[in-house]
Amino acid sequence: MLNLQCKVEIRSKSTNKIVTFDYVNSIEVNTSCVSMTDKAIVKVPRKMQWQGKSLLDYVRRNDEITIQAGYKEYGMETLFHGYVNTVENGTPIVITCENEMRLFKTTDVKAEVIPNFNIVTFLKRYVPDLRVECPDDVDFGTVTVDANPLSVFLDKLGKQFDWFYGFFQDGIFYVLINKKKTNNYRTITFDPTRNQISDSLKYTLAEDVKYAVKATHINADNTKIEVTVPEDTTDCNMQHFFCSECTTEKVLKEFAENKLKELKCDHMDGTIEAFGVPFVRKGDVVRLKDAERPERDGKRFQVTAVDYKFSTSGYRQTITLGPELKSEVVQ
Repeated sequence: MLNLQCKVEIRSKSTNKIVTFDYVNSIEVNTSCVSMTDKAIVKVPRKMQWQGKSLLDYVRRNDEITIQAGYKEYGMETLFHGYVNTVENGTPIVITCENEMRLFKTTDVKAEVIPNFNIVTFLKRYVPDLRVECPDDVDFGTVTVDANPLSVFLDKLGKQFDWFYGFFQDGIFYVLINKKKTNNYRTITFDPTRNQISDSLKYTLAEDVKYAVKATHINADNTKIEVTVPEDTTDCNMQHFFCSECTTEKVLKEFAENKLKELKCDHMDGTIEAFGVPFVRKGDVVRLKDAERPERDGKRFQVTAVDYKFSTSGYRQTITLGPELKSEVVQ
């Protein structure tokens, strides 16, 4: 039987002092490529002390926090890095946290219309020290910015551009997970006979899901060219794309047809429940090994979310899979 271990490190914003402890009642962490904000809840005994004083004397809102967990036989992995949101003075003490997206929630952007919108330039205008990774071929066209917190703007941007994802990992803000090369991430194999507790996976073929694409080009005079493929969008999952380079309806239609081909891929809906090893992070790639179900065997899927639960009774990961990967580049 493996031996559990954890470590929580909290750095005070006001004094820069670091509080560490290696015992908790429980840890829950929710991470996702889609929702942007990762969250964590740490519950510790009310009698927990550090250097002879209660944790309540040290931990404050906006303090920096890092959470690690694992097994002594395998070592620990970082489940979460972010900032303290609330400290509840109860039994047990409950510390709620959010990742670096908290910074975006406290940063306001001004209202403006930006032609040829460049998200890296835009983000660095408001957060100069931000590290951003973004493909060179990202095309947003003209973007209207309302006066809101930066997090609200990014949320609206994601609703306007269905292909846009943004999330923090290792202190870097990644843009467009569906454009990133998978060799930046690890590939982890799961086998129900070896390293998997259970799953609720349901394999969906590309031909069983109907997609439609609406493509838009905004002219210099703010008029629009729009095309939709196919023409009949009944019961279709509509995806909206903007293209600043497609200046004619013919070229825009070709762009939309190519996007439609990209969307037609197989999906694996549902989750995998596993122990704390092998450790999986959002954005990683899961390869399924399943000799009894050939529709799964050997297929690779992007991980869109991972939830972690750690306590004295055990350590579990709930892994949500996204689109199937047919090549070395996430399409």
